[in-house]
Amino acid sequence: MESLFPQFPLRRIHQLDGIWEFCFSAACTDPENPDWNALAFDDRMAVPGVFDTLPPDAGRRGTGFYRTKVVTSSDRLRLKLNGLGLWAAVFLDRKLIGVDDLPYTGVSFDFTSAAGEHELVIAVDNRLDFQRTPLFSQWYDYYGHGGIYRSVELHELAACSFDRMEVRTLSLDGRVGVKLFLSGTVPETLEFTCTFDNEAPRAITAAVTEGALEFEARLANPALWSPESPQLHTVRLEAGNEAIVERFGLRTIRAEKGRLLLNDAPLKLLGVCRHETHPQFGPALPLQLLREDVAFLRELHCNFVRGSHYQQDPRFLDLCDRFGILVWEEGIGWGDTEAHLTDPGFQSGQLRQQKWIVSNSFNHPSVILRGFLNEGDSESVPGRALYETLAAELRRLDPTRPITYASNHYERDINFDLVDVISLNAYPGWYAEDREAVRPLGEIAPALDRFIAWMDQQGFGDKPFIVSEIGAGGIYGWRDRFRAHWSEEYQADYLDEVCRYILSHDRVTGVALWQYCDGRTYSSAYALGRPRAFNNKGLVDEYRRPKLAFETVRRHFSGEIAQGR
Repeated sequence: MESLFPQFPLRRIHQLDGIWEFCFSAACTDPENPDWNALAFDDRMAVPGVFDTLPPDAGRRGTGFYRTKVVTSSDRLRLKLNGLGLWAAVFLDRKLIGVDDLPYTGVSFDFTSAAGEHELVIAVDNRLDFQRTPLFSQWYDYYGHGGIYRSVELHELAACSFDRMEVRTLSLDGRVGVKLFLSGTVPETLEFTCTFDNEAPRAITAAVTEGALEFEARLANPALWSPESPQLHTVRLEAGNEAIVERFGLRTIRAEKGRLLLNDAPLKLLGVCRHETHPQFGPALPLQLLREDVAFLRELHCNFVRGSHYQQDPRFLDLCDRFGILVWEEGIGWGDTEAHLTDPGFQSGQLRQQKWIVSNSFNHPSVILRGFLNEGDSESVPGRALYETLAAELRRLDPTRPITYASNHYERDINFDLVDVISLNAYPGWYAEDREAVRPLGEIAPALDRFIAWMDQQGFGDKPFIVSEIGAGGIYGWRDRFRAHWSEEYQADYLDEVCRYILSHDRVTGVALWQYCDGRTYSSAYALGRPRAFNNKGLVDEYRRPKLAFETVRRHFSGEIAQGR
């Protein structure tokens, strides 16, 4: 795997990607307490990878048991899982060391075990069980795959380990604030060296309070990060036999007077929503495919991508940092009802998930927005409590980024006062008001005009406004002289109208077109509204083949149409 950040150059890290022994069981009802004698590890499975796209288990629900061996030389260990689904129990030498019920989210488990050879087993369950996995439901409009989506690492930790670092831009002239989190046997003060980029190391002594230390510094040669010039810096902290290296960008982002300001300059966000999905790989995308996605985003002249609807692969965020693509990162959720929003297990999962997401992506300069609860029941009075809690928690964990959520409740929404940016998922002219109209493209502008007028009448004129989803279905290869619904022609015509509106309207801060690529969705009768059991609104299909709409959007986002070319 490509070396990502943070890096720990003095630490022994076991990179566990590769082929693991595997056993699939549809009969195991309690994966936390399996009958080990009943498991026959006579198959093999790739890590990262999903087991439910491969024959003979494609589309099946049950528990996949992954097993590998690892030899350690120290007794203080950390297992880092960068994302899996839908639920997992982790065993070392058949002793339970942790449960992961947060799909797609990078988590880690700390534990102790004597040095030597160990058996590591990860039992991954993809059954749709609200009690076990309240953060994923069968009617979510994307497929819930079973497998280990992203890389697995085992870290051997020092007595006092450096866990993670947060770097905050305090001023655009290079002043930063650094916070280092430690664990293990933590001293009251720590003497260490700090090295920015290729500068000479600086000796620093700092007090440790509640497992963390903080200090401020100034870079000798600061360079700002922006989409036009995505300059990146590194910082290395080292003490004794422990060191941590982080990469970050100098940039600020804030919402002010109806606009988003990056480095004090107003933004116009032109982008797409993107699922991490592929018919063969599920969400376990190989690095080449991630790079291809970024290449297509750049060809479209996107400066923005909404990571829908879960924590993004850290390798994708790394690519966005390098290529200057702005990111909205959000927690998992899709159309959750009042019953979900008021359920204690769902609430707990949402809060725990947000802590991990913020921790994992804090230093990515590409991430400029944080979101939650896509299309949740934001008109519910009892449900408002969770919106309040999540907004407050995100501001506590990360006060450096504006927060938002994607609403589809228009004027009925009761939570817009809680966020910095108002975002609306709208499909006028696709899910048309006039069901008898042929090609109702004339619905698009009036629907958005009405919402903007209402929003400003409610006193939200100082909040930036993003059209967080808008689009039309187009089945790849289906060309129709009537240019009717589901044809590539109708999708292209629809997005032509949308782009003209977005690019000409100053009150619209940006758009995330729905969506970048087609993706597998429901495997039940819910799919009757989704031809092929795919969400077909992608600019490219599931194999990344561009549709007619791709060129339409590219010409708008590049400015060619505005220039009359």
